[in-house]
Order: sequence, then C-alpha cells, then structure tokens
Amino acid sequence: MRAILETEQKVREGYERAAGQVQEELNGLNTKWRNIGYLRGGSFFLALAPLLGAVIDFGELGNVWWWLFAGAVALFVGIAGFHETIADRIRRQRLVLKMQQSSLARFDRRLADLTDPIVDPLAEYQAVSRDLDLFGPHSLYRLLGTTRTPMGIELLTNWLLVPSDAREVGERQQAVAALKDQHDWRQRFSLLCERLAASQRGPSHFVAWCQSADWFSKRGWVLWLSRVACVLIFASLLLMLPGWLPLQVGFPLLLAAALVNFFLSVAFAGSIHDEFNQISSRHEETACYQTLFGEIKNCPATSPRLEALRSRLFGTGDIARGMESLGRLVWWANLRRNGVLFLFYIALQLIFFWDVHVLSWLEKWKQRFGGHARQWFLDLGQWETLVALSKFAADHPEWVFPKVFDKGVQPQVIEAQQLGHPLLPQDQRVDNDVKLGPDGTFLLVTGSNMSGKSTLLRSIGLNVTLAQLGTVVCARSMSLPCLVIDTSMRISDSLAAGVSFFMAELQRLKQIVDHSRTRQEDAQRGHLFLLDEILQGTNSRERQIAVAQVVRQLVDQHSIGAISTHDLELADVGSLAKICDVVHFTESFEERDGRETMTFDYLMHSGVAPTTNALKLLELVGLGQVKSD
Repeated sequence: MRAILETEQKVREGYERAAGQVQEELNGLNTKWRNIGYLRGGSFFLALAPLLGAVIDFGELGNVWWWLFAGAVALFVGIAGFHETIADRIRRQRLVLKMQQSSLARFDRRLADLTDPIVDPLAEYQAVSRDLDLFGPHSLYRLLGTTRTPMGIELLTNWLLVPSDAREVGERQQAVAALKDQHDWRQRFSLLCERLAASQRGPSHFVAWCQSADWFSKRGWVLWLSRVACVLIFASLLLMLPGWLPLQVGFPLLLAAALVNFFLSVAFAGSIHDEFNQISSRHEETACYQTLFGEIKNCPATSPRLEALRSRLFGTGDIARGMESLGRLVWWANLRRNGVLFLFYIALQLIFFWDVHVLSWLEKWKQRFGGHARQWFLDLGQWETLVALSKFAADHPEWVFPKVFDKGVQPQVIEAQQLGHPLLPQDQRVDNDVKLGPDGTFLLVTGSNMSGKSTLLRSIGLNVTLAQLGTVVCARSMSLPCLVIDTSMRISDSLAAGVSFFMAELQRLKQIVDHSRTRQEDAQRGHLFLLDEILQGTNSRERQIAVAQVVRQLVDQHSIGAISTHDLELADVGSLAKICDVVHFTESFEERDGRETMTFDYLMHSGVAPTTNALKLLELVGLGQVKSD
C-alpha cells in the first residue's frame, strides 16, 4: 500500500510542478503584455504627429510627413501584431493552467470543484446512473471527462452507458495502452480540444452545411451577374490605364459594374454570412480542427484501433488536403472579422461583392469533400475519448487493465483482487478481494449501518463500467464477462405521480427482473444486478419472502449479482441458503477522550455479520441509552 501511495503521489507532484511552472510563465506574459500595451498606445499617438504635420504642411516638408506617417503606422501595426501574439500565448497558457488544475482536482477527487458540463443521461439509464454516480457533480464521468468536443462528450457518455463486447473492449484497451505513455502528444491534443471548447461551438452546424443543398441552387444568377460585373471592372481599368478606352466611356462603365455588385451585396450579403457562420464562426476553429487532424496523423502511438481510425481518416476523402484548403477559404470568409484588414474587406465587398465569390469556392469544396465530413468528426470524437481514457490510465499507474471475455466463453464470474471504489481518494479507500458468481449464485453482503456494504456494491458496479470502457480498473487484478448492469439503491417516492417508496421500489425491481429475462437471449453480454437494502417498506417476514422470490428469479435467469442487507436472517431463508455466498462488514468500539466511539475498518469478512449497531448509534448521537427488549 505504501508503494502505491508513493507512486500516485509522484503523479500528483508532477501536476503540481507543471501548474507552478505554467503560472510563473503566465505571470511573466501578463507583465510583458501590459508593457507592450503601453508601447502600442504610444505608437498610435506617435503616428498622429506626422499626420497632423502632413495635413497642415508644418515646416513645408511636403511628402516627408506622409513618409513619416507611413513609417509610424507600420510601427504601430508591428507592435499591435506582437501584442496580439502575446495575448494569444496568454490565452493558451490559461487553458494549460486550467488543465493542470483540473487534473489535480481529479486526482484529489475534488470533482464537484470542476466546471465541466453535467451530462444528463437518457431516462432508461437514469436509475443506474444515479445509483452508481456515473454522472453528476461527483461522478465517474467527471473523473474521466476530459473530452471537450461535442463528439467526444457524446461518445464517452455512450460508452459509459452501453457495454460493448469483448473484442471491442480489447481493441480499446490496446489503444489506451498505446496512448498512455504519450504524455506530450496527449497534452498538445487535449489543449487543442480545450481551445475548441472555449468557443462553445461544435461541428454540427458545419456538418449540416455539408449535407445541405447548395446556396446557388436557386440563386446561380447572382454569381454569374457578379462575375460579369467584375470582368467589366477589370476590363475598364486595363483599357483606361494605357489610354485605349476614353475616360468618358470607361469610368461610367466601371461605376455601373461596381454599382451592380454593391446592390447585390446589399441584397444577399446577410444570407451569405449565415452560410459562413454555419461553416465556422471563427477562423481559429477551423485551424484548431486542422491541427487536431494533423496531430492524429503524426501520433507516434499505434494499435489496431488507432491504425484503423487513421486509415479511414487519411485514406478516404483526403482529409489533410480538405482541411488545409478549408482553412484558407474560411480565412477569406472571415475577412470581415479581421480588424487589421477590415477596410480592405469593405472595399472588396462593395466593389467586387467579395462574399459571393468566396461562397462559390466553399460550395466547390463541399461538392468534393462534404460527403466525408460527418465521419471525420465522428472519428475525431473516438480519438478524443481514447485520449481521455489513456490519461485516466496514466494518472493511475498502479491500476490494471482487466481481462474481459464474452458471455459463455468462461463461467460467469467477476473476480478481483484488492478492488476499490474509484471515486474515493487513495488515502481514504479500503480495497477488498471480491468474487461474484458463478452462474446460479449471488453474493449476500451483511453488516451494520455505515460499515461499507453500499460502497462495496458501487465499487463493483463502477469497476465493471470502467472495465467495459476499455481502461484500467481500481484493482490489483480483475476478470469478468461482458455485463449489462441493473441497480436498485437510491429509490425515492414520487408525490406528483402518486407513487409510494415501496411501490417505486417494486416497479424498479420489476424492470430489473424483466431486463434479466431479455438478457438470456444475448450471446455476448450477461446480466449483473446490484441491490442495496431492498424492500424496506414492509415487515421482516414478508420482506424475506419477497426478496427471496426476486433473487430466485434473477438467479434462475442466469444473472449474477450482489445484495446488501441488514436482515441477518436472510442468509437462512431456505431458497437462498444454498446459492448465496455470505460476507459481512463490522464495526468496533473504543474510548477516545473519555467518550465511546465507533470505528470501521471497511474490510470484508466471510460469513454473516456477528453484530448490529442501530441501538448503539442512537446512544452515540445523544438520543439516550436504548435497551432492546
């Protein structure tokens, strides 16, 4: 245990050290940015002096003032460009610092401190999600969720909820293992995803545009009319300059053609800008995606899954060339947002109707590459999800990849050594050897209040989920079949629906039994049930009979699972006694500062719990000494 703590502490110290270095560099950049800001403002006012001198012709220097003004403007533009470069580095370092601080929060299990969006699973998965803390402020998703793009978030959510088969899990494990040691590459990749997350946009609008009809399908005449006007403008200029076309003829022709483009721009620029916004609201987004795909191409890690994804990306649709050309076109499309070149854009737009020509180039790009765009981003989401799982594996070097097999290949047994709850910090977690199965048996967990029964059930469910994701589990070793998980732990009544606690629990158990029945036809995935203190809303005798009936149906339908209970007599119920493996947790009492306190070691022992503690807890919390009859 001490060796494990030391190993994980090194990981934590690495994040602390990296965060400190980034913060130090960020402080220096902020100082530099402020100082250059003063120079930027000074150079702007410096440019006003020669401009004023040129306007009033002070000192009769003539064109010298204009040359001085041009030099001052060039100086201002250069300083402003450098100032923006520093600002971009500051934004980048802030994202890096956020990543390091988030990694520390995850390592310390301060998951509620994170600002990641909270995912709301579909209704059919909400019971299991709530019981196992799969989603929410302090959840497995928050622990894993370094995905930032909409595709990555959606895929990680789906992988958490829907178990896969053993072949798929094996391919993910190989990919995660290959990416696990690529720290620098993962850092660059994740930083690009963070930058995309900051824009709060995804590629869905772009993909929709790629699958939509051409803007020119009903407005082709607009492009051709503008092109004719542009030809007339250039022809008039070329013929007037050498004097081949009289000015009296050429200038009205040029003006008329420019007015055609001007009125076309007034009429259609808004509609074209809507198209541009669908493609990308900022050039930086397209540049980030382009760089992300470049990182995928140059990733040093290799595995069958990674190679298949890479082959599909770069062997179909020529994504490298497509994203490169798209980046250039989006830059031209966003020229109107470029503060330095805005006046240049206005001139191009008013005279030549610039936007319509850029849109025509983009439509040609869509015809060539648009059919591949959706698959590009789906594959990018899979890369991002595998990167998130590999970071999780790298952050827990003492955890292991489990052995996962399809149903029927081996006996349905979950077996783990030193299994722990992955959402608890290492120094607070107590690990236990656990075995569920084989088919036809179940684990009965007994023990007193607060002793660790529910934590054990959640530890099993969460680690089974991790195993089927394709990443490491919180155990020294683990093997299991592919399983669909059902739980009944945090049941609540519904006043609005008129459903009592007991009826809500019965409805949930009915769903679990029905689900177990359908699982019998699945050749690859078995069924795992985890039931915590079920049917508490009735008397002890009826509860024993009802629990035995529910569990018997589940076991007869080839499900495996575990039940926790306070009812120590449940282990002696005739229909369950021969098929249950009974374990227990217990407590101890000791004197501290003159007061009796209760402690737990959270270690699992064989057999039925020898003690109960409900009456003792009443006494300890100050409700007086209570004597049992």
